[in-house]
Amino acid sequence: MINSSFFDEQKEQSLIKARIVEKYFWAWAKVIIPTAKKAGYPLAYIDLFAGPGRYKDGSKSTPIKVLETAIADPDMRNMLKTLFNDANPEHTGSLQKAIDMIPGIDQLKHKPDVMNFEVGENIVQAFSHLKLIPTLFFVDPWGYKGLSLQLINSVVKKLGL
Repeated sequence: MINSSFFDEQKEQSLIKARIVEKYFWAWAKVIIPTAKKAGYPLAYIDLFAGPGRYKDGSKSTPIKVLETAIADPDMRNMLKTLFNDANPEHTGSLQKAIDMIPGIDQLKHKPDVMNFEVGENIVQAFSHLKLIPTLFFVDPWGYKGLSLQLINSVVKKLGL
């Protein structure tokens, strides 16, 4: 499990990581949206190690930044499906509260899903049986167990676009 003080304040490396993911997500979505719209697919963002949404110092973590990016764009507001998971129930409770407080969150067509599961074989099996839509799958498991090649393979498969 992650060090309990990790989410006390956002360190520089976490801030940089969040900015990279936020900017990459935006660039990725802008490339994928035209093809997904034509095919009638929504987009997805999945984070299996999402954390509490905000650091104790108030800084926003990656899930909040991704949702704010989606709210700001009409296509993403209508197309984006999000799944945020964390094994720590305190984190998922805090994340849900942080999501609910985002201005404009009700403008999203698809309400963000927040789950509380240990990442492991059960999630691998669930993903392996799904026909996935175009998905940005963010994996940042520092301090966690559960990341496996089988998990990655379950979400990195042909989309049929």
